[in-house]
Amino acid sequence: MRKGLPVFFSCLFALILLSGCASMKVPKAEDPLDVGPLAAIFAYVSDVPLGESGKTAEALTINVGGTVYFTAQGKDGNNKPIRISPTWTPSSPDVVEISPRTGQAVAVKGLRPGTVDIVVESGGVKRTLQFISVK
Repeated sequence: MRKGLPVFFSCLFALILLSGCASMKVPKAEDPLDVGPLAAIFAYVSDVPLGESGKTAEALTINVGGTVYFTAQGKDGNNKPIRISPTWTPSSPDVVEISPRTGQAVAVKGLRPGTVDIVVESGGVKRTLQFISVK
């Protein structure tokens, strides 16, 4: 009986420990594909892959008749990249032509000398690309 009592208490302790662990809540692992709502828009010159950065599409000079390609991507409040298809609106449509007007990647063609700002908008979030000169 003396050997049975310590074995009994050892088994009881193990059972209590295991039942306590079974009721513990394990935190949910973060899903890398789970992103929040759009918080910011970034626009780059050329084709920049999602999640990477490049040359900003601001304070840029385009030749009359020349074309520059821009890409846009968004980020949520946790700085996670989001693929977006924004609208691109020039402040002076007679200075630059944007094609297509909606999309992740667009071509901006210089039509005549001047300076223009371009508003990039998606889901209520706006970014204004300033000081784009056509010479």
